[in-house]
Amino acid sequence: MAKYSLEMLIDHSTGVGDYAPDDWVRATMLIRAHQLSLGYSGVRDIVVNRLVDFLNMRITPLVPRYGSVGASGDLAPLAHIALALLGRGGMVRYQGKIMSSAEALKLAGLDELRLSYKEALSLINGTSYSTAVASLGIWDTYRLLRAAIAVMALMIEVSRASTAPLGIEVNTTKLHKGELEVARVISELIIDSKNVNTSGRTQDPYSIRCIPPQVLGSVLDALNWALHNVLNEANSVSDNPIIINNSVYSTCHFHGQYIAFSTDLLNMSLAVLGNLIDRQIAQLLRKEINGVSNYLASGPWRVGLMLTQYTAAALSARLRELSTPSTVQNIPTSGFQEDVNSMSANSAIKLHEVNSLIAQLIAILAYDAYVVASANNACENCGKATAHIYGIISKYVAGTQSHSEAITRLMGAIDELSSLVSLRINPS
Repeated sequence: MAKYSLEMLIDHSTGVGDYAPDDWVRATMLIRAHQLSLGYSGVRDIVVNRLVDFLNMRITPLVPRYGSVGASGDLAPLAHIALALLGRGGMVRYQGKIMSSAEALKLAGLDELRLSYKEALSLINGTSYSTAVASLGIWDTYRLLRAAIAVMALMIEVSRASTAPLGIEVNTTKLHKGELEVARVISELIIDSKNVNTSGRTQDPYSIRCIPPQVLGSVLDALNWALHNVLNEANSVSDNPIIINNSVYSTCHFHGQYIAFSTDLLNMSLAVLGNLIDRQIAQLLRKEINGVSNYLASGPWRVGLMLTQYTAAALSARLRELSTPSTVQNIPTSGFQEDVNSMSANSAIKLHEVNSLIAQLIAILAYDAYVVASANNACENCGKATAHIYGIISKYVAGTQSHSEAITRLMGAIDELSSLVSLRINPS
């Protein structure tokens, strides 16, 4: 049985591409250990304990990131992990070095693991990889959404926007939880501002007027829905067949449709957020909005910040490309047997690229809002919270010699900006 198990894992370890980040692999092992420990997979304690040993000893298999179609389990990436657990194939990262799994087991004092009935199948026939990648991506999305809200509060300040559409009272007339939560946060951030409501505009452009109610609120609700599904998946049996009271049942618990729908929705939602940020950048470069000059240009031969919007447009266009749902890209496998696949892993992997683009867009908006504020008495009339946001941005921008350098540095401000926003999530 150990021989047949090893052969099964070798046949399934066909992943390709760059190695997945270590945190993806570690999260995968954590979720797989938890799912197997629920007691429906028919594996021995020693198999679960080996996953736990790898986590505690920081032995991390090198896993090619592509190869899963999100059905019949994340077969290829999980097979690469399983071979490493056995010490019978693949490379791992251990003690700061890359080495064979056999060498790592020897150094760690772990014996070679020999699998028994069904254990090879249980190690690979689940959604743990898709779920892990999605989980980490969702956390990053939450962090980015909070940073975006902080920067948009400063944008509202410097655009001298009307607060009428942004308040809690007016938004209680709609029943969306995300809308009310974002309205609460924005209202708290600009509560003592002396800049808002001074533009003289009857109505602001949609990209300013609809920030909390319709756009960010719906993104937050999408995040909550995705988080709900991914948490359920991580805490569910993800295997086939499963064993209940000594009876064996063939199931479809290896199918990643819930993950695929969740990350597809987030990718689309973040494309909308990216478009919003691009439009806000464009609006800030208008004299009617910033109160200074078009593009913040310092002379007739200069274009000021015009090209920051070009870059934002390129990033927003890329987001639109990535927002095409993966779950509708079904390609059958295994002849006519596995004819409906979720492509959950592809969707979850895309979420990380989408998050990276959103972070860059937030940095551009932060820079442009900072420049506008600096041209208007350096945020002298800003509220306490937005003045703090301005100060954080100023710290990162100080001493930079170009727009590009400033924006790149502001990528490092995301965590600090997000820490200023207490945004409640409710995945129930």
